[in-house]
Amino acid sequence: MSDNEKELLHIIGKFPEISMKELLTHTKYKWVSTVVKKLERLKEQAILSGPLYEINFDKLCRNPLHKLVCILELNQSYETVISYLKLIEPLIWIFPVLSPHKKVLQAGFLSSDDTETRALLQLLKENDIITDYIVRVSRSKRIVENPNLFGNPTPSLDNLLNPCELPDMSLGCHGTEWNECDIRILPYLPRGAKLIEILREEKKLYRSWTYEQVRYSCEKISENGLIKKKYVFLPFPCGQCANFHLFLKTEDPPVTQRILHNFAQGERLYKEYSLYDDWGTLVCFSHPLFLTDVMHGLDQIDEIKEKELYQLRSNSGKYWYGRPPQLEYYDFENQTLEYPYSLYKENIREKIEITQF
Repeated sequence: MSDNEKELLHIIGKFPEISMKELLTHTKYKWVSTVVKKLERLKEQAILSGPLYEINFDKLCRNPLHKLVCILELNQSYETVISYLKLIEPLIWIFPVLSPHKKVLQAGFLSSDDTETRALLQLLKENDIITDYIVRVSRSKRIVENPNLFGNPTPSLDNLLNPCELPDMSLGCHGTEWNECDIRILPYLPRGAKLIEILREEKKLYRSWTYEQVRYSCEKISENGLIKKKYVFLPFPCGQCANFHLFLKTEDPPVTQRILHNFAQGERLYKEYSLYDDWGTLVCFSHPLFLTDVMHGLDQIDEIKEKELYQLRSNSGKYWYGRPPQLEYYDFENQTLEYPYSLYKENIREKIEITQF
């Protein structure tokens, strides 16, 4: 990457709402067409992604709706386990974790009932679909930081406990009445679907919204913070990055937050961090050499009492799975979203019985 391309990425990452014409004024390029071509080339190189639209689930409904990260150990094939997990509709993603001794998956769920989600995983364990599981529940907003492309790709971790100003990580809350059009079009927005594409897909489902209805819902969703536009870029092309998920725990939540904030702060590393139960969690894309020293660096910090590192098995592949959030159970009158866990339990048991015979 040239220095001009790095500056271009810094600006669009910091100001995701900026127009191409406005973006040009912050660069050394002379033509808007040049900026557009540069961005397209960076996307082709698997460095830049966007625009992306992240859903703020805290604003979606009145009842608690949590994001869960689950670590699943298995002795059956990935295909078998994934086929069972897909029966749980609020599943939103799966990816395999690198492990020399056992097969491990990480899975993300939305949850309107954490106890019932654990019960489903316990059912899978009791029937030897998985051998063990860990469930961690999101307790904070996720903070996303694009890399400083002029920074150190293998930064020191000596400053993790340095005093710093911590960002607001508090969760939001429901404050807007959402109608059916709002909720039906919401799953299309994270992938940047155009209005005409949404109308076409909805018509296939026998929902005939007008162009104005969809446009108004999009504006309403954006203005009230249910989605947030962003651009994400990596420190190096995706195939040249190490991708890992780090959990760490201290005895003091503010210390945990300080470590998360200071971790490779301002250096050439993509990170997103949040709090899950009493754990801090970091998702990172880094130079592979940085990953080799991470655990050693963390071992020097006495305040960190526990830590777990999960490296992605690959950055793509057939065992990756993702799908839009399932919102068809949204209750518009009460503004709640509750999933039918008894139905998922029944479907899992039925599949187990069929497989046994």
